[in-house]
Amino acid sequence: GSGAGGSGGDTRAELAAVGRWGEALVYNLLLATLPPSRRVDWLNQEAETRAPYDLMVCDRGGSGVREFVEVKTSRYYDHNVFDLSYFEWEFLSREPPVQYRIYRVSGAAEAAGPRVSVIHDVLRA
Repeated sequence: GSGAGGSGGDTRAELAAVGRWGEALVYNLLLATLPPSRRVDWLNQEAETRAPYDLMVCDRGGSGVREFVEVKTSRYYDHNVFDLSYFEWEFLSREPPVQYRIYRVSGAAEAAGPRVSVIHDVLRA
């Protein structure tokens, strides 16, 4: 998950910290809202993996549909443009299609708190 939407003076480390914060927020949101039969794996919990998604949701038994979640975080509400890497685009648009969602976290630095929206069908968004 990339941390975007900072001022022009943000360092790579600051942007990474914002992105990591957003991933943690979505990870905990999913843990709190999904049924107990579903498991959430946070790929970057220990270190950045460079995978084309940040979280994977699946049945605890490992069967069923896997959902892949990419988190895009910005500090401010009005920063609504984010980048997709080539590898993210390649993964989400492959055949057969995968269940790929983007969780958009905006306002990470806003006093009123962050807003989370979900893009369910990325190819049609």
